[in-house]
Amino acid sequence: MPNSLLCMNEWVHPLSKLSKYKRTIVYGTLLLLVAIGHHCSRQTEMETFRYVRHSVMSMLCLLCLSGFFVLMRKKKGVRADLFFAFLMLSVGITNLLSLTRGLTAGYAGVVEYRYMSFPMLVYGNLFAYFFLLYPIEAFRPGWLTLKRATILFLPTILILGVYLVATRILGVTIPVIDDWSSLIRGFWNITVWLRLFILFYPVFGLMVMLRYRNNYREWCENNYASMEHIDSRWLEDYIFGNLVITISCLVVVFSNDARSVLAHNIIFLSFFLYAFYRVFFQKNPYPEGYFKAGMKETAAVIDEIVACDKECLCKEGETGLIVIPEQDSGKKSLFSNKLPEYREKLEQWMETEKPHLRKDFKLIDAMEILPLNRSYLSRLFNEGYNESFYQFVMRYRIAESKRLLITRPDLTITRIAEMSGFSSPSVFGRAFTQEMKCSPMQWRDRETANSYSTGTIEIA
Repeated sequence: MPNSLLCMNEWVHPLSKLSKYKRTIVYGTLLLLVAIGHHCSRQTEMETFRYVRHSVMSMLCLLCLSGFFVLMRKKKGVRADLFFAFLMLSVGITNLLSLTRGLTAGYAGVVEYRYMSFPMLVYGNLFAYFFLLYPIEAFRPGWLTLKRATILFLPTILILGVYLVATRILGVTIPVIDDWSSLIRGFWNITVWLRLFILFYPVFGLMVMLRYRNNYREWCENNYASMEHIDSRWLEDYIFGNLVITISCLVVVFSNDARSVLAHNIIFLSFFLYAFYRVFFQKNPYPEGYFKAGMKETAAVIDEIVACDKECLCKEGETGLIVIPEQDSGKKSLFSNKLPEYREKLEQWMETEKPHLRKDFKLIDAMEILPLNRSYLSRLFNEGYNESFYQFVMRYRIAESKRLLITRPDLTITRIAEMSGFSSPSVFGRAFTQEMKCSPMQWRDRETANSYSTGTIEIA
């Protein structure tokens, strides 16, 4: 038996290491399949290519148009999902137009797929922009306004404007670019440079997604007391899907072979099959409109605190707030001066009202007792306790669960998790094990044994 266990451990150890890099392995495999798919599609007979492509485009059209109506019906009010539904609608309509053109004109495509074709590049950039809207709204709920959305597309608009001025007003000759040699010959022509510049927009979109991905979990921890439905892994998959589509687009742009579009269509179909599934079944951790501003709110106007405090000071007898003359403290130090008072009121509220026992406890619930906006509530936890709102609430919930584990041996782990404010026993188990380095049952047994030996019950 020991030998068999030893052999099993020898197998389990490398497998656990592989599981750590599972996502990297999957991503690498998918990139390899993309390369193989593009190679095989360019070897396809033209008649077979047309038949298969029309079939794939029909499936993509059906998936995207039906998916749009399903999401609009199912996900009412969730802006990020509405942006994704809009993306599906756009892809569905363009594929429908392509199929219609294929039946009437013999060429299935909104634009002609030629080497470095400017209309094709603008068409690709438009969709790169549509792909960018969903993760930006998912990463920063409420941040995306019409003005900001316009700014995000501004690089393409500027390049298109310069291209039109150069060709229509200044009369710059547009060289024929249909392969690598002609690209090198006409390299110093301004229209060629503009085409090369416009190729960078999808890369710009990926950079924006990656930039805000790093802040996403931190932002959620500063605003929400449960991370159960915060699915950052799905958004990483979405970004990787955009990377695959961008690489595939570059192959189509530079291959000068219309048959490479077949692999591109199959990639689109695979992406939307997976993406629709994830968006449709993804639970939204907060109600629409809950987060009005962006993730980075450190520069929020402190005047809001001043205004709130003045309003509260009018009822000084009721609020008990401390008067801080404006001449004795600048706007920047006002919040810091009142931080001890805010901490005291918050801790008293947590002890008496126990809002952390509610599963839906949110950052803005603290507005019940503090005259602060969401930005400064977040700063209260970060600067006053050196932890996020999520970590602060988790500390109270774990303390409550430890009390119940000792004082209520009749309660099950499921019941303790529920009474402590955790959304599920699994979330409770993970959080408790991460904090105490042992499971709730192990901790209960250990503390019970200690209490018998010392004659006391300790809640640490």
